Amino acid sequence: MSATPILVTGATGKLGRLIVERLVALGQPVRVFTRRPETARALFGETVQIATGDFGDRAALDAAVRGVERLLLLSPISARLVMDQTAVADAAAAGNVARIVKISGSDWTIEPAGNSISGAAHAAVERHLQSLPVETVSLRPNAWMQVSLANTIMHAVTSGQVATANLDAGIGYIDARDIADIAVHQLLADRVRGRTLSLTGPDVVSLRQVASLLTTALKRPIAALEKPPQTVPKDGDFEHRAVAQFSRLIAAGRAATTTDIVPTLLGRPPRTVEAFILEQVATAAAVPEYQP
Repeated sequence: MSATPILVTGATGKLGRLIVERLVALGQPVRVFTRRPETARALFGETVQIATGDFGDRAALDAAVRGVERLLLLSPISARLVMDQTAVADAAAAGNVARIVKISGSDWTIEPAGNSISGAAHAAVERHLQSLPVETVSLRPNAWMQVSLANTIMHAVTSGQVATANLDAGIGYIDARDIADIAVHQLLADRVRGRTLSLTGPDVVSLRQVASLLTTALKRPIAALEKPPQTVPKDGDFEHRAVAQFSRLIAAGRAATTTDIVPTLLGRPPRTVEAFILEQVATAAAVPEYQP
C-alpha cells in the first residue's frame, strides 16, 4: 500500500471515477485535481483529498503534486489537451513524481500519424512524457463500450435499428472497467509494463454482429442499416472534428484489433460485448419509460 497519495486528474469523468473508486477500495490514499471541488466531494465524499485548480495554474499544480509519487493523467478531448497535460507532467517532474500513467488515445488514432487530430495531440503528450526523468506508461484503449457502443444500444432500444457507415467493420471494443483495472494495476505495480500499452476487448465485433446480439437480448428484431460516412467538419470545434475522424477510421476497419494486455496483466479475460449488451438491456428494461 502506498503511504503517499496518488494524484488523479479527470477524476469526475466516466473513467476517472472508476479509477478513483478502485484505488479507494484498495485502501490507497487518493488526491484529485479538479476545477469542480463540489462535484468531486459529492462523488467521493471524504474518501479523497481534493486539490482545486486549473491546468493553467502552475501554483495550483505544484501544490497538487506535492508529496505525490504516482500520477494518473487524464483529461477530456479538447484543443487544450497537449497544453493541459504537458503542464501537469512538467509540474509532476519538477515535484519529483516517480511515475505517470497516462490515459492516451486509441492506437489506431495515433499510428500512423496524420489521420486524427486527437491522436496527434495524444502522441505529442506521449513524446513529452518520454523526454522527462519520470517512469511513464501510456495506455491506449480501443473504442470504449461505455461510449460508442452504449449509444448504439440506446438507439437500438428506442428505434429498433443500428446504423453505421460500414456494418462489417470490426471493432475491438473495451469495457471502461477493464481500462480502469489496468490503470490501477500500472499505478500500483512495482514497475510499468512498457511505454505504451494498447488495450482491447477479447474479440473483434462488427455492428452487424451487434445488431444480431441485440435482437437476441431484446427478443425483437433489430435492423442493421448502412448510412453515409460522417463528414469531418472543417470549421467545427475540436471534439466534433475528432469524433468524426474516429467514425471514418472505424469504418475503414482501423479499430479491428485485439491484444492480450488485459488477460496478461489482470489474469482474467476482458469483458465481452455480449455481456455488456445484456447489462445495458437489463438496465434499460428497469427504467419506467422503457418501451420494449
